[in-house]
Amino acid sequence: MNKKMTALAALTLLSGLAAAQSTVTLYGTVDLGLMVNSKTAAGTSSTSLDSGGIAPSIWGLRGTEDLGGGLKVGFNLEGHLNPDTGTSVNGLFRRQSNLVVSSSDWGAVTIGNQYSPAILAFAATEPRGLRENFSGLYHWAFNSDTNGLNGNDDVGVFLQNAISYSNNFGPVKLAAGYGLKENVGSVLSLGATYTGPVTLSAAYQSANSAATGHRANSLYTLGAAYAMGDLTAKVNYLRGKNQNAAQVQTSDVGVVGLGLDWKTSAQNTVLAALYLGKDKDNAADKTHTFILGNEYALSKRTTAYGQVAFINAKAGATAKTSATLTPGMAGETSTQLNVGIKHAF
Repeated sequence: MNKKMTALAALTLLSGLAAAQSTVTLYGTVDLGLMVNSKTAAGTSSTSLDSGGIAPSIWGLRGTEDLGGGLKVGFNLEGHLNPDTGTSVNGLFRRQSNLVVSSSDWGAVTIGNQYSPAILAFAATEPRGLRENFSGLYHWAFNSDTNGLNGNDDVGVFLQNAISYSNNFGPVKLAAGYGLKENVGSVLSLGATYTGPVTLSAAYQSANSAATGHRANSLYTLGAAYAMGDLTAKVNYLRGKNQNAAQVQTSDVGVVGLGLDWKTSAQNTVLAALYLGKDKDNAADKTHTFILGNEYALSKRTTAYGQVAFINAKAGATAKTSATLTPGMAGETSTQLNVGIKHAF
């Protein structure tokens, strides 16, 4: 009898432990396509197999455990891949490695390497929804601490050594994050979105010099999006400023972005966007980019796409005014064509 009771108790304990374990999900995206650039810095055209046409190629693990009473704890581990070469980008879990404690009433606290709250707000009204290429993602990234004085801010997209808080207040979502100095420089990131008949967003992010603590970089955006049946119109303004180690301002870039998404069918979407970028501290650094794209959903997980960027880069144009990963050739008008396929798992 005692042996039977002991076995029953052991089974009950194991059952309870299994019920308490987290659910863990393996997920990811592979995005590959051909990129044709009509003019490169060498003055010739180029064709390459590129990763990340409309989405980053990533893989990750995430899990949650329900602690009861609306309280949950979870984790995110997310890496960045180059599937064209089979290599990783900047470490195993460059994009995310964090712990999340959330409450249905009090919001969520995220600790560790994580997405910037500011760029998540920016994405809500960015003219191309922060597509991995041909979008305002590069205005954000290329204007994030271009003098390299802060090592806590990964191209403005990811915050390291960070603590953030987010919560929804009806249709308004507020989020704030802070990257601790830790000899690499502190970062402050704020984001707000309103979702209603019109979507509104505001974002602010600043990074301080690791050596002196002075402001090395600041970014802010304001935007709106409005859906009219199958059409969605977007407008956004981005401003980015940088200072060097001597606290002299080296750039002051402003970008106006306009976008229009047209859902022509349940599976197909046509996207058009115009970006007007200019560095107010360097008058010759100016780039105008018009982008036209088409995305067709072959299934819920697989999308075929084609997109083309027409780039008018002035004589002093740099990456800071560019909406493409590979900036247009300065002083020239060029075209970049990208066709590919994205699969999520």
